[in-house]
Amino acid sequence: MKFQHIHHVNTSYLNNFFKDYAPVFVLNTGRSGSAFIQTIFNHFDKVDAYHEASPNLFLLSNYAFSNQENDEVLTKIFEAARLELILNSSVNHKIYLESNQCLVFYINQITKIFPNAKFVHLTRHPGDFVRSAIMKGWHKNDSVWELGRIKSKQTDLWSNYSHIEKLGWVWYETHYFIEMFKANNPDGFITLRLEDLTSNSDTFNVFLKFVGVENHLNNQQINDILNHKINKVTVSQNEPKNMHKLSSYPKYLEWSDNDKKALISIVKNLSTQYNYSL
Repeated sequence: MKFQHIHHVNTSYLNNFFKDYAPVFVLNTGRSGSAFIQTIFNHFDKVDAYHEASPNLFLLSNYAFSNQENDEVLTKIFEAARLELILNSSVNHKIYLESNQCLVFYINQITKIFPNAKFVHLTRHPGDFVRSAIMKGWHKNDSVWELGRIKSKQTDLWSNYSHIEKLGWVWYETHYFIEMFKANNPDGFITLRLEDLTSNSDTFNVFLKFVGVENHLNNQQINDILNHKINKVTVSQNEPKNMHKLSSYPKYLEWSDNDKKALISIVKNLSTQYNYSL
């Protein structure tokens, strides 16, 4: 039976939806190509691609990170925020895909709801992530996004961290959380480096195949997608001062030795695992 509206769905369909449907979630720290992912899948009619579906849950990221023991609460938060949207993709015979950084700390709940969910773990060089996050004003601006951003429960340690160390901590703790999940849930997972995805057509095709999409693009179209910069940090003339955004910041290789050492002290183990040179 083909449904056109979610309010026509019967109980049998809904039961099979939870049991069999396979939404795709791209897990990342933010500032790591999440908007770029949506751009890729906008070229495929089979996919309902979202960078940050609404509500994007930005106010609740730190709550989810810090309250994993509240499984029932986190489950209901995710269900209230996403079930209808994901169901709509299902009844329209499309793949639901979202690359929202705010969903990382709901992955345990997602797999309970959707046992066949797929996860793409997307990494980026920690120095490049920190540089981008500094330019964006992360852990410095005064905004609703900042209220929800993850931070250490060790308040004394956190208050003594430099800006680079705080952002390095965000990079490490986000990926560490994903790694702990992967250790217990090895199926339905693929890990990709943003650097490989944007430079290697083979990695691009591996990504599409994992999601469940047949690549109909020619080489020129693929190159155009991979070479098109998305979500670049910009500072307008009317930018609110509370955002503390920067139009430029030195690339990682140009950092001082002390700044590099500060980052390395936090991210070294996982950076080595992902084959990033520090």
